[in-house]
Parts: sequence; C-alpha cells; structure tokens
Amino acid sequence: MKRHLFIGFLSILFCASAVAAQNPDTLTKITFATDWKAQAEHGGFYQALAKGYYRARGLDVTIRSGGPQLDNPRLMAAGALDIAMASNSFQPINLMAAGADVKVVMAAFQKDPQVMMVHPHVEATGLADLKGRPVFLADSAIATVWPWLKARFGYEDRNIRKYTYSLAPWLANPETVQEGYVSSEPFTATQAGVEPKVFLLSDEGYPGYSAMVMVRGSYMMENRQVVADFVAASIKGWQDYLWGDPAPGNALILKDNPEKTAELIANGIKIMLANQMVGDKSEVGMMTHARWQQFYDEMSALGILAKGLDVGEAYTLDFVAREDRD
Repeated sequence: MKRHLFIGFLSILFCASAVAAQNPDTLTKITFATDWKAQAEHGGFYQALAKGYYRARGLDVTIRSGGPQLDNPRLMAAGALDIAMASNSFQPINLMAAGADVKVVMAAFQKDPQVMMVHPHVEATGLADLKGRPVFLADSAIATVWPWLKARFGYEDRNIRKYTYSLAPWLANPETVQEGYVSSEPFTATQAGVEPKVFLLSDEGYPGYSAMVMVRGSYMMENRQVVADFVAASIKGWQDYLWGDPAPGNALILKDNPEKTAELIANGIKIMLANQMVGDKSEVGMMTHARWQQFYDEMSALGILAKGLDVGEAYTLDFVAREDRD
C-alpha cells in the first residue's frame, strides 16, 4: 500500500513539474541572437522552439534573427546580449583576447560551411588552383578565412572584389571565384543556370567550428542550469531537425524570413547532411580541446591571431560531454 502511495506521490510531482514548465509565468526568458537572417543553417534552434524542447526545460526562448547590420560579437562584448551565435572560431578567440567575458558552450557545425566556387569550365580540383583569379568576397571573410587562404594557397589581396550578396557579377564574369556558404550560393547559381564547381574550405584543411553558441561569462555563472538546459534542448532540436521531420522548424524560419523558399531550405538540409556539417547524430554540439588548440595553433602561426593566448579561455566543454546526453 505504501509503495502505491509513493508511486502516486511521484506521479503528482512529475505532473506538477510538467505544468510548471508550461506555465509562462514560471519560464525563464531568453533571447538568442542568430548570426544572419533565418535559414536552414539555424534549423535546429528553430526546431527546438517549434517542438517545445526549450519550453519543456522551463525556457521561454525568442530567436532574434541577425543580418548585415548586426554585430553579435560587439553586442556580446558590450553586454547587450547574453546568448548569441558565433559564425566562426575567430570571433570568440578575438573577444577573449580583447578581454571580453564570453565563452562558447556548443558548436552546431563541426565543419565551417564556407566555400569557393567557380564556373564549370574552370580547370580546378582544389583551392590551390584558384590562385590568381578575382574573388568576390564578403567583408566578414576578409578578416577570417582570407588570411588563411593567403597563407595556405598564396591568394593575394589585389584579387579581392567586394561581394554585395548578389551573384550577378560572378555570373557575368566566368573567370572569377565566388565565396559563399555551401548550402546557399551554389544553389542560387544552379537556379540561375550555372552548375558550379564547389570547394568546401573545411575539406581542404580549414579547422574551425561554426554555428556556435556563445554566452557571457557572468550570465553563465549566475544561470548555469539555464545554459545547460538551452544547450541540451538545442542539441535535441538539431537532431530532430536533420534526422526527423523538419516541417515545424521550417515554418518558423519562413515566418521570420519570407525571402526564403521551401525549396531553398530543403536544399540546405540536404547539403548539411551530405557534407556532414554537424557530424553524425551523436556528435551534434560537440567540441574538443584538441580541435580548438589546432585552430589556434594554425592561425596564430600564420599571424592571424595573437600569439601567447590561452585558447581554453574562449570556450567550455562543461555542457557538451557525451555522458550528459539524454
């Protein structure tokens, strides 16, 4: 009899906790700032929101889309954001070097999605073969992957052409190179009638993570369980988005970014899976000390990052240990 009463008591506690997690008055509010307009590359976070994974952990999450006029690293350094997306491994290391109290807590992408692409007639089998050609390059890439390309393959600054997020100049000049994301620019080029040759930087040695979640250190210290819950729900969102039905997340993406199409989002998912951008299902969110150290050692040796830094101060593995997975 006592055993039945105990089990009944546990059931009541479980139900009460579930109700509390659904009660808006008891939820912890979080604004998560992404690094660009809503797209498939943010799909796991939108899926976690759409499927209620954040809410189930007591979080009321608002996703704030980024864009060309929003600088997440600067806003994080200024204390204007608590949790935001980092596009590349340079951002958190540079923040740390500048004295900002910010740490990366998970990496959605094991591979950086940046590519160089050329017209199909160009005789090239790798990034080294593109040396000497004009390159349409986004401002964000000039300070990050471009120095690596210069040091690794001999690219020269005189070949930089400003990329204004229109493929028209590249389409008009078949001898040029276009920088972009593996799931975006190649698809747009194909839609315009040009099937490009595409070279993923990460496949040729670029070691950075991407689509990372970074948190202000003071916020993390005061809200450690909140951060742990956000990371766990985000990981579950990514697993469900890529290996389940992405429709719920896609609906929110299209709502936040009407410029996107269902076809473009579907292509993004296909490309992420084909190129193992997030790794396998068990690797979602994972980071390692060795990988961070490799990135720092390579980039500091090339003079892209300052020497003498403790790269371990830019991230923590506390929230992405495999044994913590559900």
